[in-house]
Amino acid sequence: MNILLTNDDGINAKGINILADRLEKDGHALYMVAPSSNRSAVSHHITMYNTNILNEDSKNRWACAGYPSDCVCIGLKSDLFNVKIDVVISGINEGANMGTDIIYSGTCGAARQAVLDGVPGIALSVDPEEWTPECRAKMKYEALADFAAKNLKELIAMASTEVPRIFVNVNGASRDSYLGIKYCQSLCIRDYGDKLKIVKNKGTTESHFVPGGALPRPDETSDAWVVKQGYIAISRVYAEPLAAEIVDGMQFKL
Repeated sequence: MNILLTNDDGINAKGINILADRLEKDGHALYMVAPSSNRSAVSHHITMYNTNILNEDSKNRWACAGYPSDCVCIGLKSDLFNVKIDVVISGINEGANMGTDIIYSGTCGAARQAVLDGVPGIALSVDPEEWTPECRAKMKYEALADFAAKNLKELIAMASTEVPRIFVNVNGASRDSYLGIKYCQSLCIRDYGDKLKIVKNKGTTESHFVPGGALPRPDETSDAWVVKQGYIAISRVYAEPLAAEIVDGMQFKL
């Protein structure tokens, strides 16, 4: 297959390179466009009014000054590669992208852009044991990379490029192996606890982001619970916004 790889951690991130090595072992043709530096939590940011600088890292591997969704657009809509891409894989991300995370995730934004452009999109993410420098340095991506490579056709089949379009979101813990796979129709709700601190200096007022704990609310059917139990969580996520039912009896004044 012709596979377009991207991420939001940057082209030199460990996860995307471990995944690339694993997929190449199966004989896939890899084409990579990834951000030149970390672009986490940029959601579906698209560069419209500035130029994106591209630098060739190695053959068919390009670093882009823009964002993950930019990378997908470049890989699919330009003549950079001149090949038909069969699937876009985003990741493997350092950190989970479950439930509420999907709104903010550049990893998921790239997979979403893929299906909007008519190509199956898969997002892959690994959750560290704890968000400490020690745990992050020891993150294990190999088991999820191996799962994705062995089950690529099945994951592609779960995506949909027809309206309503769907991308596939895959999460696992940082482990050497998994107990199995579980499909998740319930996505976790995160209680982030983030705050913004205002600092006033001479002539400037600054806001500083203070991250919270990103704890999921208790739900034993959700993706967060599945990952915590040692399984791989697979979710099919709508790429397009869908409206809820109209409230019966609502009256408006003109």
